[in-house]
Amino acid sequence: MDEMMDTMTTEKFELPEIRAIKNLDIQKTGKIVVMSDCHRGDGSGSDDFAPNSLIYRQALEQYLSEGFTYVELGDAEELWENKTFDQIYITHTKVYETLHKFHDPDPDKTRYIKVWGNHDLYWQDHAKVYEGLFPGIQIYEAVILRLPSMVNEDILMIHGHQADPICTGGAATFSKFFVKNLWAELQKCGLKDPTRAACNPGVSDETDATLHRWSTENNRGFKTIIAGHTHRAVYENLSITERRYLESQLRTIGVKVKHSPDTGYYNTGSCVHPQSITALEILSSPDDSPKFRLIEWRYAAHLDGSLYVERGILAG
Repeated sequence: MDEMMDTMTTEKFELPEIRAIKNLDIQKTGKIVVMSDCHRGDGSGSDDFAPNSLIYRQALEQYLSEGFTYVELGDAEELWENKTFDQIYITHTKVYETLHKFHDPDPDKTRYIKVWGNHDLYWQDHAKVYEGLFPGIQIYEAVILRLPSMVNEDILMIHGHQADPICTGGAATFSKFFVKNLWAELQKCGLKDPTRAACNPGVSDETDATLHRWSTENNRGFKTIIAGHTHRAVYENLSITERRYLESQLRTIGVKVKHSPDTGYYNTGSCVHPQSITALEILSSPDDSPKFRLIEWRYAAHLDGSLYVERGILAG
């Protein structure tokens, strides 16, 4: 029994094989912004992205003008709730027109890197559909950011569902059936899905812990993992709540908390927060050491009451 448990623990924390990989050189790429979990839908009450569409487009336009490469780290489209991509495109045409400004048919020149997640795993086998909008585009399972002058310190970017037991094996089949056939209607009534990492802090903790473990215990030269999936932004292995708790000096008996930052793991958060989206910016430096910033784009108001979109630094 003990040997079986040890085997299960080892398997749980073993970084899986990755098939379709995009390699980036930090010096050649320069500036990168990573976002995930847009869950673009059909514009109905179950479309969590729709309220933040304008914020997202404004952020993209800013990154475009500043020369960033955009990495879309999975679950860009909600293809569990929606049967086809067509209605998503019709609803969010302006978003795709903005994304097209980053795209180049030459994979070595494009500034639009797309990765699939569990809710848009469809793209793994149907990239040709998306290629109709973005000629020559390739869709990946992962991105590896190479640091040429640093050995065994590469950065792996994956969606993160690979570390969530609910999204692998038989559990993934049930989750997809539930979301596709029942969840959209329940969501319109305001219900939250307790099984998803995005809606369950306990599941998020487990997924974050697995991703962090993969960054520290792998033999593939990865020192840092960047993921999405949980919808909870993480900077240096600390969520924003954890960072604020440490800064507050509060120490309530019985509350478990991480005591120090760790550069092994970052999470982009999501684009479906209430009236805000989060992003992770990566900037190169002369010595190849990357600089990270966790960003929130949100609505703010002028004194006259008019709204605008502002960029705020959450960490970094």
